[in-house]
Amino acid sequence: MNLSKTACIASICILTACATPQRTPIEAPLPPSTETQQPSTPIVSPQSLSAWELSGAIAARNQKKGWTASLNWLQQGPNQYQIRLFGPLGGGTVIIEKKGSVITYRDGPKVLKSNNASELLQKQTGTQLPVHNLYYWVRGLKAPGAVSASQYDENHRLLALNQGGYHIEYSAYTSVNGMHLPSKIRLQGHGVLIKLVIKHWRV
Repeated sequence: MNLSKTACIASICILTACATPQRTPIEAPLPPSTETQQPSTPIVSPQSLSAWELSGAIAARNQKKGWTASLNWLQQGPNQYQIRLFGPLGGGTVIIEKKGSVITYRDGPKVLKSNNASELLQKQTGTQLPVHNLYYWVRGLKAPGAVSASQYDENHRLLALNQGGYHIEYSAYTSVNGMHLPSKIRLQGHGVLIKLVIKHWRV
């Protein structure tokens, strides 16, 4: 092997040994996320709540008789609802529906229609239920019209109300999506005592 070839090989070996080893690129840190957290479901106030479903139990008594029933109430706006009473007066299921201005009462094969839910229930069950005002009272609100007395707690929840000839008491509330909604209501007036226990709210 001649000297020039040997020198060339030696030069290549030296350059290879001295070359800086190739480094694996280091990924740059990701920039802070600019994605904003999706807001949770907006809290709706009881005043603006016009659709809900609740279930529980109701008991009603007048001077002559009383009855109890399981209750399911589906409200779909101010003028549409379906109230199911399971087992009132020892019977089957009673359904009271309102669509627009027409109220329909169903008890088995019996189907009656009226424009006044309270009068219809008075005739069929012997108990006057103030259904129109209950749309407000069940949410812990005053109904439209005159109020003779009202009482609130420190959290601005209604404790007692005198309206429309009824005395309404709220003994318990439950938190639903940030709202305080009643879970125990007692109404007395017009010769009837009504107790309502709400076990579940869905809004």
